[in-house]
Amino acid sequence: MIFEKEKEPSEESSEDTIRSLKESEEQTTETLQAIRLKLAETEARVVPAEEEREAASKALIEMESHSSAQIEELQAQQSAAVAALEEKKRELASEVLTLKTVHCIRSWINFHNPVHMYWIISKGKINSAKICHLQ
Repeated sequence: MIFEKEKEPSEESSEDTIRSLKESEEQTTETLQAIRLKLAETEARVVPAEEEREAASKALIEMESHSSAQIEELQAQQSAAVAALEEKKRELASEVLTLKTVHCIRSWINFHNPVHMYWIISKGKINSAKICHLQ
């Protein structure tokens, strides 16, 4: 007859511990799989969002550089227009000065012409006091 040896309490507790550890390992494995699944889902959402953000950032940089180029072009056009207007202003000022000078010379000549002076006084355009002042 074979006598079965009774298990010692330490063997039973070891088996319980092993069983408990295996259950814990299974739960940990399940939790780890769930975490990996969540991580994969998150990465699936984050990667396109990052790519979209990078694309938007690149588009913004391109728009900014294009706007800067347009601003520089407009500033160059404005500078050219201002220079042209300044040149035209100088030309017109010169013409005005010439016209004023011609008018003054004609007035002086007409005023000092005795026939013309007589006509001015006779028509009442100017009195003798003004004539004295003008001479």
